[in-house]
Amino acid sequence: LLTGRPALLPKRALGYQGSSMYYPELEKDSDDAVLEFIDTVKEEGFPIDGFHLSSGYTSYNNKRCVFTWNTTRFKDPKGYFSAMNEKGAQNVPNVKPGILLCHPWFSEFEGKDVFVKEAESDHYSVGKWWGGDGAFWDFTSPQARSAWKAYLTEHVIAVGTDSIWNDNCEYDSLMDKDCRCDFDGKGGTIGQLKPVMSTLMCKLSNDAVQEHNPDARPYSVCRSGSAGIQRYAQTWCGDNCTSWKSLKYNIPIITGMGLSGQPNEGADIGGFAGPAPEEELFVRWVQQGIFQARFSIHSASNDNTVTEPWMFRNCAQLIRSAVLFRYRMLPYLYSAEYEASRNGAPIMRALVYDFQNDPGVYDESFTYLFGRDLLVANVIEKGAQTKEVYLPAGCKWYDWNDNFACYEGGQTIQVPVTLETIPMFVREGAVIPMADNQPMNMERDPVTALHLLLVPGAERSYTMYDDDGVSNAYRSGMYRKTKIHMEGTDVVKVTFKSEGSYADSVKTVLAEIIRKDRSPFWAALDGRKLEHFLNRRKFEAAESGWYYSQTKRAVLVKYPNPGRDITLTVSFEDFDLIGM
Repeated sequence: LLTGRPALLPKRALGYQGSSMYYPELEKDSDDAVLEFIDTVKEEGFPIDGFHLSSGYTSYNNKRCVFTWNTTRFKDPKGYFSAMNEKGAQNVPNVKPGILLCHPWFSEFEGKDVFVKEAESDHYSVGKWWGGDGAFWDFTSPQARSAWKAYLTEHVIAVGTDSIWNDNCEYDSLMDKDCRCDFDGKGGTIGQLKPVMSTLMCKLSNDAVQEHNPDARPYSVCRSGSAGIQRYAQTWCGDNCTSWKSLKYNIPIITGMGLSGQPNEGADIGGFAGPAPEEELFVRWVQQGIFQARFSIHSASNDNTVTEPWMFRNCAQLIRSAVLFRYRMLPYLYSAEYEASRNGAPIMRALVYDFQNDPGVYDESFTYLFGRDLLVANVIEKGAQTKEVYLPAGCKWYDWNDNFACYEGGQTIQVPVTLETIPMFVREGAVIPMADNQPMNMERDPVTALHLLLVPGAERSYTMYDDDGVSNAYRSGMYRKTKIHMEGTDVVKVTFKSEGSYADSVKTVLAEIIRKDRSPFWAALDGRKLEHFLNRRKFEAAESGWYYSQTKRAVLVKYPNPGRDITLTVSFEDFDLIGM
């Protein structure tokens, strides 16, 4: 990783981020409208962790002027931010580096010498911007960086957020590529330095958050960035359009970014520009979006509609189920986020990342891995009734939707699909931790009931990671890393070894071990055999024990979390009961 490891983002960055350009553009009382939206999200049974606040809050004389507040739309910004924080949906305010010449503070900015200059004079360079001509902040200048942090802190961060949305920072409006940048006193042109502007802007927003509150873990999101952007920000695919084509081709954009070193990427779910998505398209888009690191339903629809998760009553439950599933995947998702921060491993992975020796995946652009162990083949064609899925060679795959039906890798299969179906396959050797309780907020709702899906095969080690998800205390040891090591097939041993001072929130553990050919003969925890139940109802009522599901052909082992390193052993050995 020549340009640095990816950021370990706060947990809220992985939750549902509500967003729409509609609410901040209302004539008045946008604050009340956003707060009502958050309440409606919860009333409709959806989880949420944040709200991407579009730039309408900066409207000044009907122009977007960064750092200003339209107090007709947002009467009391601090009070509004406080209310949003109380609801567990922190604002992610949009800031832009272009400054309109009519900005009320333009002379003040000019006096601080913060702008990119013309090629042959010290006058600021002018380009087209939202609403007219504008100048552009030079983030390669030390004094400009210092001034930006001061304005950002006073007018945005101190209002009540640790999250910043850096937008429109491509500097394409400066048509003369010889416009001059400071480049820390060395001098350079915008043609040379344009790619680093957005990366520097995100570094500055993170620095400003941490200088304002050293304990805060910043969340920056950005539309663009050069190599190195992964160190500072979550990014997205840009302003997509409402169409089946966008749904399809956003996948290789995200997996391509993952192969390029940026694991924290997503798309505007439902489409940013254009009309509202049709019902089927919206369902399929959410079913894809739940696997993206950035999960935000965001729109600026041209038909006066607002894309919201409950907008189609007939399929709201399908959308709700998909979003709730993402939240139950929190232990797996946050562990993937941690892995990405250590070695850059993508979260939404192109198949070629893990199966480089299988030519069958070389041209596969639309099926991907979610983390290491879950293959996802989203339905991306209108009206589809079946889905062709290529399963990579070298291991077995188990169908999530068909009681873990087993397939050999290296073949293409066809599976039936309905509007409810998200085709998913579990990899042999998988360790997938999930929440059996239902988190409704990534940061505030701890995982108290852990569900471990295990597929014995090749020996495997997996690290399940957790921390408070919001502070920087993990840097001083306030984390919990649990190494899960699985080995054996006839006798499966799963060892758990933890480190770190972060308190474990898990109270109960349910291990689901896929074994299609037979039931165990016994199961034991640290050598102490657990009770075997033949009745599912009695098993579910018991505090601990094991049960073999004939439907799934998988063994279920449950026990209270012992709060220490343990070994779970499940024996599938042959026993001659008649001979005995």
